[in-house]
Amino acid sequence: MTTFDQVGARDQFENRINSLEADTNRCFWEIQGGPGKAYFPPVMYALATIDYFSSYWAGWNESSPGKNQTERLTAFMNQYLLYPRKEAQIAINFWRHKLMHTAEPRLLRNKENDEVYIWSIGTNLVNHMILVQTGVPNQFLLEFNPSTLVFDLREGVFGPCGYFTDLQTSIDLQDKYLKCLSEMENYTIKIKP
Repeated sequence: MTTFDQVGARDQFENRINSLEADTNRCFWEIQGGPGKAYFPPVMYALATIDYFSSYWAGWNESSPGKNQTERLTAFMNQYLLYPRKEAQIAINFWRHKLMHTAEPRLLRNKENDEVYIWSIGTNLVNHMILVQTGVPNQFLLEFNPSTLVFDLREGVFGPCGYFTDLQTSIDLQDKYLKCLSEMENYTIKIKP
């Protein structure tokens, strides 16, 4: 069995966050005569990166019975990025599920209480990952700043209470990391003729 390589894991995680940060910055470059800022790509990459880290933390990536991707992402965002659970669940639905599968975030409705959630993406937002009432009854806005997410993710992984800090001292987290690493390095597909 492979043993946990702390230096290798740190390099792997730093490379991933650095890649997200570089791509996010490129999407916001002002290019004279260019198409303008590109918001959806860094948001998709941000949520995919949270999926990546939460997979290592939980020890699995592929969903199967008893393994819920949304719950895994929510728990990781709550524990390490310190985002409230409700906001994390809404963000995952906007930007991981709806944006990824329908090419655009969609208005969401809460089945339990008829609350309606709308979204905003930008770089100068003051309420990143905080639900704010819009003035319309039962309607709330969830803002998402991709640059703030990169900062929060770096702190959530490498900060004093971050995932990597926990990973260095927890045999359980190291075992989960190795299990997920093995899964990710051994994906198989069946191609039908």
